[in-house]
Amino acid sequence: MVSDNYKVLLNNNLTCINDNFFTFIEEHEDDDVEKLRLKRFSNHDFDTSFAITQIECRKKIRKKLPEIYGNKRFLFPSVLSTEQCTSEVVAKYHATIIGEVDSFLDMTGGLCIDDYYIADNVKELLSIEKNEHTADISRYNMSEMRKNISVISGDSAEYLRGDVRRYDAIYIDPARRGVNQSRMFGLPDCEPNIIPLLSLIKSHTDVLYVKASPMLDITQMLREVSDVTDIWVISLRNECKELFFKLDFALNKRFTIEESADNIYESPKVHCINFVDENTMQELNYSYLRDKTTSDIIISDCVKQYIYEPNASIMKANAFGEVCSRYKVDKVAVNSHLFTSGELVHDFPGRIFQVEDVIPFKDNLLKKALKGIKRINVSVRNFKLTAEQLKKRLKVCDGGSKYLFGTTDAGGEMKVLLCSKI
Repeated sequence: MVSDNYKVLLNNNLTCINDNFFTFIEEHEDDDVEKLRLKRFSNHDFDTSFAITQIECRKKIRKKLPEIYGNKRFLFPSVLSTEQCTSEVVAKYHATIIGEVDSFLDMTGGLCIDDYYIADNVKELLSIEKNEHTADISRYNMSEMRKNISVISGDSAEYLRGDVRRYDAIYIDPARRGVNQSRMFGLPDCEPNIIPLLSLIKSHTDVLYVKASPMLDITQMLREVSDVTDIWVISLRNECKELFFKLDFALNKRFTIEESADNIYESPKVHCINFVDENTMQELNYSYLRDKTTSDIIISDCVKQYIYEPNASIMKANAFGEVCSRYKVDKVAVNSHLFTSGELVHDFPGRIFQVEDVIPFKDNLLKKALKGIKRINVSVRNFKLTAEQLKKRLKVCDGGSKYLFGTTDAGGEMKVLLCSKI
């Protein structure tokens, strides 16, 4: 039961959060938010605009955060917070990476979704959030849900400069929004910039976890930051969501992306993770340096019976050598990033197709092969046309049970592959 006098900071003013506030949200949860904002509500002892924001947020997180959605009294500071927070399945995975520790510091707490799940295995978790309003909301949420999480408002770097504690692990997820909400990718462009903070962080922990944009260049990250031991490339439903790095300062080894005979150099481990759904995960683990120097990539002299499209995490990591070696498949061409084999590889981490026809990219041949097909799923890899341009050329639209790949084979000839998904 929420106390009638519980208040949160909203637009530099305190606003009341009470039972009437939550009743309003429940009564209008299925209403159109834009229409609600146009209505005039009187005689309410709470901020109706903030209550409507909760309705809008709950609509957005229904599938992304099902457990949180089930908590009728969880509050959201803004709609933007629902877009930026970690999804439930990924947050749970973060918790398995971090494991059991006594003390944990989150330098960029935000909505505390990661903290909520990490706290299952942590004795004491401190979450610092720079935005006072967001911190106040998260403090309320966590006080109701996780007694071992403390939320404070402030600059986490300044806090560390005055702190004498050491933590078993520290976590940071720098903000990736710039002026006018433009998206930022490189670590120096994000807020805070962790690179000049590393020595400060190192004085408070041996282990640092960094969450970064899926658009960040992994090689550039490894050039800018030493001590990286593990890299997770995490996708959800074949959409790459983030890069997640572990830095271990205690190993006293240099981790590198370059070959060296010196044994103090080691290559980071890469973990390509794709959640097909909440219960099914595809995983490929390998050494970053090994894949960059492997000679295992074999280019096929023809398209064989089966075609494989790697999942988004493998595509982001460019783990093509490891895929060839591990699954005994060949690349269709150097730059096509499709793989082929004569025998079916059931456990391939991506989509699998059976090839029905290999059609040279000539209008008369395509017209004959695709006669009667009006709906087909079209993709391109290393092709001179985009998927939309190819659909327009073929006069088809998306849909149906068949798949079409526009690609270039090892001989430099453009081909269109007619396939069925397995």
